[in-house]
Amino acid sequence: MSKSPASSHPAPGRILVIRTDRLGDVVLSTPVLTTLREQYPESYIALMVAPFTRELVENHPALNHLMIDDTKGLHKGISGFFRLVNEIHRHHFDTVMLLHPTLRLAMACRLAGVPHRLGTGYRGYSLLFNHRVFEHRKNAQRHEVDYNLSLVQALTGEQVSGSPNIRATDEARQSIKKRLRQWGLEPGHFAVLHPGSSGSARDWPADSFTALGTKLIQSGIQVIITGGKQESHLIQHMVDCMPVPPITAVGDLSIKELTALLEMAAICITNSTGPLHIAAAVDTSTVALFCPITPCSPIRWGPYGGNHKVLTPEVPSCPRCIEEACPYFDCMIRISVDSVFEAVQDVLATSNHCR
Repeated sequence: MSKSPASSHPAPGRILVIRTDRLGDVVLSTPVLTTLREQYPESYIALMVAPFTRELVENHPALNHLMIDDTKGLHKGISGFFRLVNEIHRHHFDTVMLLHPTLRLAMACRLAGVPHRLGTGYRGYSLLFNHRVFEHRKNAQRHEVDYNLSLVQALTGEQVSGSPNIRATDEARQSIKKRLRQWGLEPGHFAVLHPGSSGSARDWPADSFTALGTKLIQSGIQVIITGGKQESHLIQHMVDCMPVPPITAVGDLSIKELTALLEMAAICITNSTGPLHIAAAVDTSTVALFCPITPCSPIRWGPYGGNHKVLTPEVPSCPRCIEEACPYFDCMIRISVDSVFEAVQDVLATSNHCR
């Protein structure tokens, strides 16, 4: 799989893992951290992420250090790029693993003089890596967790496995428990609906989420709708259309508090988005709604492990969405509210959480 196994070299002493994209991507990269710590218990392990995702991993037990790539601030532009190069160089890393590589980050690691650089073998700048893994992730033949662990295997020369591991902090748990008391709810006795996805995939329609929320409340299941500030109009529309207003937490939860809320939920119903992977990582059951676009496939991006159900529209898969030009548009409407409600009931019936 790799051009030349890094395992032929001495065990790494100082390792940098880089994952600077979205929340879910970082969650699905945490098995790499745990596996590296198991394989190299004495090594210094650092992780580089974007500012938005730092809360997810700043207390991760496998890490010695967390680095932030701030492309809109400290590391913006040419001067910021070389500031990042110098920061990497100062840590004297002997190994770097780019889980989601970009030309900028690959060049930064090369200029920083990191001796062993692991990354994909199918990009124009792959020559900047001296240990390459040849896999086309866009084909979605395996889970993202397994793709990430392929780089660990290239380093160790051994088959490895692992699951995402994120945990809420005690402070965040106390904050959410206080909110639940104010809302008249108890841990394990509510469902979280997260109707947005920040454009990472085609979403189940907001009106369908509205109808599902209404159906859940009428069946006696308490509902909390979550979302970011950019989703406030969508969620307000849902609230306005529901005969019994649900509880909402929109734009006012930190990532740590969202993690704690999902940890205490009986179930999370959502599109393909970061909170789906946070919920699965904290062992909360999910019902996940996926589109048929191959790069967005649940084979690669579905909830990992646990008690989950994934629903997709019964249409052919496609390489990309062509919207109105597609005879099946909008295919996501074909996932019925009744089928999602039934999936929720099935999952709750076998969930570790009490309803």
